Amino acid sequence: MTYSASDIERPASSITLSSSVPDTAAIRQAVLAQTDYMREALIQLVRAPSLSGQETPACETMEALLDELGLVTERLPMNTADMASHPLFSCPCNPDGERYNLLAVMEPPADVEPNMGGNLLFNGHLDVVPTGPESLWEKQPFDPYEKDGWIYGRGAGDMKGGIVCALAALRTLQSMGLRPASRIGINTVVDEEDTGNGTLVTLGALQRARTKARYASFDAVVLPEPFAETLMSAQIGVCWLTVTLTGRPTHVAYMNQGLNPIEAGIEIMRALREVQEEWNLPENRHPAFAHVEQPININLGTIEGGEWKSSVPCTCTMGIRASFYPDRGAREAIEWFSHFIERTAARLNPDLVVRIETNGFAAPGCVYDLEHPAMQLLAESHEAMHGEAPRHLACTATTDGRHFRLMTDWAVTNYGPVARNIHGVDECVSVGSMVRVTETLVRYIVLYCGVVAL
Repeated sequence: MTYSASDIERPASSITLSSSVPDTAAIRQAVLAQTDYMREALIQLVRAPSLSGQETPACETMEALLDELGLVTERLPMNTADMASHPLFSCPCNPDGERYNLLAVMEPPADVEPNMGGNLLFNGHLDVVPTGPESLWEKQPFDPYEKDGWIYGRGAGDMKGGIVCALAALRTLQSMGLRPASRIGINTVVDEEDTGNGTLVTLGALQRARTKARYASFDAVVLPEPFAETLMSAQIGVCWLTVTLTGRPTHVAYMNQGLNPIEAGIEIMRALREVQEEWNLPENRHPAFAHVEQPININLGTIEGGEWKSSVPCTCTMGIRASFYPDRGAREAIEWFSHFIERTAARLNPDLVVRIETNGFAAPGCVYDLEHPAMQLLAESHEAMHGEAPRHLACTATTDGRHFRLMTDWAVTNYGPVARNIHGVDECVSVGSMVRVTETLVRYIVLYCGVVAL
């Protein structure tokens, strides 16, 4: 027997299931039985270190997990040169080398009626950010463990836990004797944490091979990022700037004859914080962020400079992450921030030499269409499983969702589990939340893609 989204009678405020569609109790029970699998799969992924630029161990682990589920997986190499002219391309922070993304596809059975349901893609990243001093962690960052219902380790929350939810959703259906009646894909990428080029490369491959059945278009995309079971309504734009200031070194005994670029850098950051405060004023906010207290954040993430304690330093290099609203393009924002920094430096001292590099994020913001029927169905699936509608989130960070929103006509949002301390110390993800997210995803696949008996 085949079930599909047509088995549902709705408006968005309610769902009436046909008697042949698995009900919430059956889904809940089947997902609960996968809890140990979720733990084990996540521990395997966290145990495979995958700092940006060094993701291969996690890619190999992920490939084995996909193969276990019976998905046909292809390695898509990181050929960023192919996408260098694309408007959403970001200057790489790491060489392509032998790195690759993984696109895994489960095709519907050959005897299923075409267009039975929607074609769904899950998209997630395997790369993680640096751990910081390991001495600050309760245990080693890549030695995952569970405590009080949370699994700890770098990448557990951001975002290997969410990826495991997508795997567990397909495994749950298999345990129920079902498989999707439409195409399901799981795309796991590298380079999300600094450029987003992994997803861009994958989308480029999909679009270049659109006529091939293997790469036929999807209709909806869910990114299981760790945003606490919310549906993302918008995300901010982000750019990275590497600013090097060169001053005039001298012996500290004659410091008045020198020009200190570190002190100048402090003043430039103070000026940028004033910009941050101005853009965050209620009257200056983008409508999608009207109720977000501080949507714009300008961060001094790295700084180095100086050669000797008793010398006025020669150089100061700052790594700055700046954000901007979705109504401004990334290149426009980079140009604005660059000119602002140059003007501020000239005002401080015209002898300051400023060099600005823009490797890393050049990521525009976007607003998601949560009124799209596919996204309404995801919200309905959450509400049916958990008794209340999901909250909407206007996100003050960036995700790879922007590529799908700006490059395709597919429905897209982020929906993933509760996590703590992402990018921080003792990062962790809630096992209970992973179970809840998986319940929602199972129901969503049943209703959006349709399912058939194995």
